Amino acid sequence: MESVIAKTYAKAILERNDFEDFYSNLLELSSAFASNKFVDVLNSYEIKQGKKLEFILSLLDNPSDAFKNFINLIVDNKREMLIPEITKELSEQKALKENTFLGQVYSKEQLSAEEIKNLEEKLSTKFNAKIRLDSKISDNDSVKISLDGLGYEISFSMQSLKAKMNEYILKAI
Repeated sequence: MESVIAKTYAKAILERNDFEDFYSNLLELSSAFASNKFVDVLNSYEIKQGKKLEFILSLLDNPSDAFKNFINLIVDNKREMLIPEITKELSEQKALKENTFLGQVYSKEQLSAEEIKNLEEKLSTKFNAKIRLDSKISDNDSVKISLDGLGYEISFSMQSLKAKMNEYILKAI
């Protein structure tokens, strides 16, 4: 239910002329949700809604009146905990609109910037879209590329290659 509500807010924001301002402000607010104290303040029943609104707006440098009204609407409806989900949905919708997709490359070692750029270029050509990749370190020996927005995942592992080679050799004998 909450994701449907977040999608509704995101869709309304996406259609605005000042979308970029809203988006940058929501990104700033979303980063505050990483703090447990911030979340505790928003979840507190002892703090009135007006004070929560002031607290949220105090994190931003000179937000527009339209954004203040938006946050006021969010707080009045007790949906301030949806701000990170609204921001995530906005990021996904913005990526779709701009034909840009974010993916992850999981490997045992950190990939160099040149290797990531090379992968991005090849995947961008394959999917006819702009692909941005983040390198993440994983525990196993495999290399995995995941593009959630496109529903694409590819994995290569040395263990599976060895197993297939052994199987092929055994069949050849």
